[in-house]
Amino acid sequence: MPNVTRRLIVVASAFVLTACGDSTSPAARAEFVVEDIARFWQAVDAGGNADDFQTRYLAPASGALKQFIVSRTITGSSLSQMIRTYPRYFAAIRANTLALSASVPTLTTVSANYARMQQLYPKAVTPRVTFVIGRFSTGGTVLSDGIVVSAEFYSSDATTPLDELNAFARANVKPASALATIIAHENAHVQQGRFGLLQRSARTVLEISLLEGSADFIGELVSGSHINQHIHAWALPREAAIWQAFKADMNSTDLSRWLYNQQASTPDWPGDLGYFVGYRIAKAYYDRATDKAAAIRGIIETRDATVLLEASGYAPVS
Repeated sequence: MPNVTRRLIVVASAFVLTACGDSTSPAARAEFVVEDIARFWQAVDAGGNADDFQTRYLAPASGALKQFIVSRTITGSSLSQMIRTYPRYFAAIRANTLALSASVPTLTTVSANYARMQQLYPKAVTPRVTFVIGRFSTGGTVLSDGIVVSAEFYSSDATTPLDELNAFARANVKPASALATIIAHENAHVQQGRFGLLQRSARTVLEISLLEGSADFIGELVSGSHINQHIHAWALPREAAIWQAFKADMNSTDLSRWLYNQQASTPDWPGDLGYFVGYRIAKAYYDRATDKAAAIRGIIETRDATVLLEASGYAPVS
């Protein structure tokens, strides 16, 4: 894309931990912030103009939304333009976005996944999740106030009209049942940001592909799925050729061919193939390890992408 999970790779290390309920239970500590969603629709009902969004949604924003506004350049004008460009889509998802606060199955699954993460990685913390509505720039990200999820990507259902959406948005909107998967991916980034020094210094195609792809891999161990199934379906039959192309670029700092480039996808070269390669390296490393717990620590806390690549033995051949 920019992928639905595009982020600044430098992530603050002080994540907000919640403290309600039993302090020994990560599920009990899970906290979800949904108030921004209602404020978004209040702005729409007031007229949906730039000033309406500024005064009713952006100005009284939660702490996480305030950070998201800065990181994704959200303005009243951009939001007003969005709902006028996609009026039927937003009318159709309104009820689903507002239902997030009462979506017990989804939130229960997320809490259970937090517990699973702590089983796999005992150092894991439990980040707050804030649901917002953005401008179709990113589905999820990690900021210093925790995980932020853009509900406009995760509120469609079988009756939602998609014909208004551009190709990027249309390819990435999903039902609320996919929330657990994106949150598991972002939660892996939370853990990387705390102990993985690579997270704070990553610049090359290999380093950032490994960060993103390993978040897919760890997220899959936690939730049973990952966010890039469509990319894997295209890439797996072509893995050896992709690897040869990747090796030529992996020490470059030009990400344009491999990451955050879904808007430039073609039938012959989908966007975000770096996620696929990073996932496959992390999986090879994990599969090769006798001590799986140590492998998970190694993936999350890696300081050197080249060392992890070599240890993985990853080298697909046709």
